[in-house]
Amino acid sequence: MSDVERRREPATRREPGSAAGPEPRGLFARVFGRPSVRRTISRVVVVLGAVLMLFGVLTARYGLLVVGVIVVGLGAALGPGRIRR
Repeated sequence: MSDVERRREPATRREPGSAAGPEPRGLFARVFGRPSVRRTISRVVVVLGAVLMLFGVLTARYGLLVVGVIVVGLGAALGPGRIRR
């Protein structure tokens, strides 16, 4: 079967390990795979990081500022644009 024919087939008839890949099997993977859930979780993590940064700046605890920057970066990486399948 050529690559063109394989791409034109419906996803249900493709061979295992094809470009579409298998669907996530676990409950956590299915729930976390939804873009709306990923977006909500990433927003919560970014807000938590921003609060840590603000608290760190206001109280002059620069360790909290550094942790806040790291948490904001992790929250940005959790967003729906980073889904890899």
